[in-house]
Amino acid sequence: MVDAEPNKAAIVVMALGGTIAMTDAAAGVSPKLSAAELVAAVPALSGYPNLSARSFRQVPSPHLTFADLEALASAIGDNFREGADGVVITQGTDTIEEAAFALDLLLDANAPVVVTGAMRSPTLAGADGPANLLAAVRTAASAGARGLGVIVTFNDEIHLARHVCKRHTSSTAAFVSPNTGPAGFVAEGRVHIWSRGVGMRPHVEPSPSPREARVALVTLSMDDDGALVALARDAGFDGMVVEASAAGTARHGPPGS
Repeated sequence: MVDAEPNKAAIVVMALGGTIAMTDAAAGVSPKLSAAELVAAVPALSGYPNLSARSFRQVPSPHLTFADLEALASAIGDNFREGADGVVITQGTDTIEEAAFALDLLLDANAPVVVTGAMRSPTLAGADGPANLLAAVRTAASAGARGLGVIVTFNDEIHLARHVCKRHTSSTAAFVSPNTGPAGFVAEGRVHIWSRGVGMRPHVEPSPSPREARVALVTLSMDDDGALVALARDAGFDGMVVEASAAGTARHGPPGS
């Protein structure tokens, strides 16, 4: 459905690759569709005459780096300074929650930044990418989405970046906010916001001289002998985050101690 009245909001769609941009290749599928091609596949977006499309990266989302996200945050800021009213990011779903959370920390803009993607590639029956992109653009163009920080719009649900997580490998309803529920939804072309979150949004300034610190993430289990912690220590990591039981308890000493 094309919106009855053209929406004059200046929206920028920035594509990073992912399933939403996948095309068939000899070895499987690869993220080849550009931002312009993604937009062209959604006829209803013709109702947004001031929408523009820019390809930023074309990679599977596990290949994204912190450097990519800092560069993306900088590019989003440039778009706002150039007059954009909202920005939509399309990317792979594997790291949407991490990317959205990082952007929420790095950006201090009042205008909407909406992240979306797809669980089914364009070559599959029932591909969800076009509907997700349309809902994301509608969210980014909505006055109600201003001041919410970075948003994930997926399967017509609107989630705040600081609450959302991916809970299913293949379902088109893969994203949830388990502690709060969605912040809103998109229905019949309209954006409905029912929660604006609580508390202050933290903001992190990118370092003027970024340093590639290496931090190990280690999960301890029952009867863990600490070998992974020792390996991480000996490998020269700059820091370590250890996930342990309950209040951070872990076995120490030989087995049975």
